[in-house]
Amino acid sequence: MNFRASTPRFSKPPRLRASHAGRGRGLGVVLGMALLALACVPPLAHAGPYVWDQDEDGLDDRMETVNLLGYRFAFTNADTLGRQRFEVSQQAGGLVYGVYVVFDHPPTATDLTALAAIGMPVLHRLDSVPAVRSTATFTQAALARSLAGVERIEVIPIAYAALHDALAAIGEHDPSQVVFPSWDTAGLGGPGAGGPAVGGVPTRRGAGIVVAILDTGINDAPDGNYPGHESLLAHVVGGADYTHGDSLLDTPQSGSVNPTDHGGPGTNAHGTYIAGIVAGTGGSSGYAPGVAPNARLVDVRVLGDLGKGSAVAEAIDWCIANRARDWGDPDPSVRGIDVINLSLSSMDLSDGNDVASRAAARAVASGILVVASMGNDGLSAHVPSPAAGDGVIAVGAWDIQRTGAPGDDRPATFSNTGPRAGDGDLDAADEQKPTLLAPGVGTLAPDGDPTSDGAQYRRASGTSGAAAMVSGVLALLASAHPGASPQAITGWLTSTARRNLPGLAPGTLGVDPGWDSARGFGVVDAYAADLEAIATGRTQVRRLQVGATADSIRLELWSQRERGALHLALERALDSNGAPGAYAVYDSFACAGDPSLADGTNCTVYARSWPIAPADRGLTFWYRAAYSEDGMRFVGPARRLDTPSGTSRATLEATIVHNAYDHDIDAVFEGVSGYAGSPGLVSWPLPGSSAAVASEWVSGISTTGNVSQTFRVEIPAGAADSYLPPSDSSPWTLRVSEGGYLNRAGRIERFRLTWHGPNGDVVYEGSPTPAPTIEGQTTRVRIPAAVTGVPDFGASERAGLAAFPNPARANGAVQFSVRASAATRVDVFDLAGRRVGVAPLMVGASGLAEGRWIARDVRGAALAPGVYFARAGRALTRRLVLLAP
Repeated sequence: MNFRASTPRFSKPPRLRASHAGRGRGLGVVLGMALLALACVPPLAHAGPYVWDQDEDGLDDRMETVNLLGYRFAFTNADTLGRQRFEVSQQAGGLVYGVYVVFDHPPTATDLTALAAIGMPVLHRLDSVPAVRSTATFTQAALARSLAGVERIEVIPIAYAALHDALAAIGEHDPSQVVFPSWDTAGLGGPGAGGPAVGGVPTRRGAGIVVAILDTGINDAPDGNYPGHESLLAHVVGGADYTHGDSLLDTPQSGSVNPTDHGGPGTNAHGTYIAGIVAGTGGSSGYAPGVAPNARLVDVRVLGDLGKGSAVAEAIDWCIANRARDWGDPDPSVRGIDVINLSLSSMDLSDGNDVASRAAARAVASGILVVASMGNDGLSAHVPSPAAGDGVIAVGAWDIQRTGAPGDDRPATFSNTGPRAGDGDLDAADEQKPTLLAPGVGTLAPDGDPTSDGAQYRRASGTSGAAAMVSGVLALLASAHPGASPQAITGWLTSTARRNLPGLAPGTLGVDPGWDSARGFGVVDAYAADLEAIATGRTQVRRLQVGATADSIRLELWSQRERGALHLALERALDSNGAPGAYAVYDSFACAGDPSLADGTNCTVYARSWPIAPADRGLTFWYRAAYSEDGMRFVGPARRLDTPSGTSRATLEATIVHNAYDHDIDAVFEGVSGYAGSPGLVSWPLPGSSAAVASEWVSGISTTGNVSQTFRVEIPAGAADSYLPPSDSSPWTLRVSEGGYLNRAGRIERFRLTWHGPNGDVVYEGSPTPAPTIEGQTTRVRIPAAVTGVPDFGASERAGLAAFPNPARANGAVQFSVRASAATRVDVFDLAGRRVGVAPLMVGASGLAEGRWIARDVRGAALAPGVYFARAGRALTRRLVLLAP
């Protein structure tokens, strides 16, 4: 999401170590002190003072730095135009700090009276940590520190938002089955002889689990003209607002509200985006679902309209108080709070002893799974609050290159790494952060912009999205394994996370041999974690990748544990009416893996390839892994593969944009032969969306299509030789017919044929594109292009005004033609009736009056995507749709 500049780490200038004593000579004492204030925190140790109180005087070093050097040192890089690190404001009487007064005991009425006596109001009293929120000048803070039982005065950090394919990368859901098995496909292999198939309970997908989203608010419900985001309707069961910093204005612990996010560019609807990753349904198209769409949400607003906030600890306190609450949902299992998601972070590092981190640790101790972002500064040994809390699952980002397959992955350079600063408890395991990595680059999730139609999605990057991925996986596991402890669920994730990560330089090792500071325990894998939950005592097969080239079958099989099996068998069955026939062993692998998941590998990869036998060409087979252990036989899910018929003579490729492709579209490639004696027509239907070779979300209007899918069909030698190469006598056509969904239309974005001729590849592009698909009609795109460049839009248009292409790209050209009119120009209007463009008409050689218009406004900028109207004279009008440029 929002990338932050590198954050200086401050320590207190007046009491720095002697090694810094000579700095500042020739620049003046004040400048020297300022430079010293930017020095790094002392080296990590297993014992020592609180990281922001190195002189152990009980006053936050950051407060003393600002008191000595000035207000600007409360900001990143000592620049007031940067992000503010903690609460401090300039008032008439001087600087006033937002502070937590931390006690060594639960504060009593006498303690609170003593604070009031020195002018420090009690704005909020925390239950999870013995602390109260207040405001104070530096003098008042020093007086408060001297009160009996006060442990320290801590400035309140300001937290910021730490911002499809990702679901495949974490082993949760992959319709194309590039990643197989996944959570959704678990158990598809059916029972084996003597034992059940592996897999959890994929149908639950988070049912009965409640996730609290502490963020900017979730735009899940109608609000004025905004209908609420389609992916999150009816998902929020309760919530709170903690953006005021005052218990008189914030939601009381017994209260519940449903906040909204009206922050515009200040928040970018961050909370809706995060909630959608955790539990979104994907709306009507189902294109971008969340990890656990059956989970329910509690909406706790902690970041205001500027995308920042300082009451994270108080909001966590509210969550702890409501961890068993009955939200009144019709499903009696929807109670309390099971997971807290904190896709936010402070600017400064932490050792886990700050109030927000301690509150998060207290939530963990109370039985809640807590997930927090590592932050986006790109710094090493920099774990911010609240991710630094003991037991909090701290999540960094990983770049999956928007594919599910792991081979092209690479590190996300903006993600902070560990280890965490030592907290003085002599337990080095506390410092092992990050805990996990998860996809966090270009993740597609709901766009909660309240000015939109509630059906839009966007891509964004950051450790925010990565944390939300892990929260969703926790909901999956908790739902599938009711009664499992938070410690057990966390253990399943950390022991099975993918550790062999391409391009990632090794980090600092920890006390656990499976952890290092760059990757934590690895990239989260939902399917692998579920395997560990249900099959701890036996061999586990976590991945079966089967693919084909024109001449060979290639396979990768990943084992996770190998307990007692001697061989892993690959079994194959011929397809029988869409289901596997009788299985037989196709090949096998001698087991050579490790029974433990504790080391740095936790996975053994077996790879092999075989030539395709002539008798197997053009047939469909099913493949699965099987093994025997302790007198029982186990089989995994089965994977289907269509064996190539032979060397491809041509490749057909089409890109269709439509939000209901599987339900509303009938699409076929057709070839016509110009040779005497050959069949007149051949055809290849386009497959379903699960067979798309690429897909993407495109901005625009949902009724005219947002989901772009590319399909590819190989034409084997012999099947269409007489139809190639394309020519006027042997044209190829992509035919798309629509029917069934009156409020869903789309377009053909591209049709391409690549002929693999004797002298190399020759590429032919179809025309016209983009070509709209119209309900109840058939749209055709042709190779070679038709003689006329104006498409046939139907009888009504042939008699009047035509526009091509339509839909068109904003900032692109639109060609108008008028058959019978005295009009001298075409005027273009927006929906408000404002003229936004003019195209002068001239009669061409065809006898048509023609004009060309560029879809820009008067300033030369691209017009906004949407619906417009073109008019020639008074009688001829047609609708024009503009897409994003």
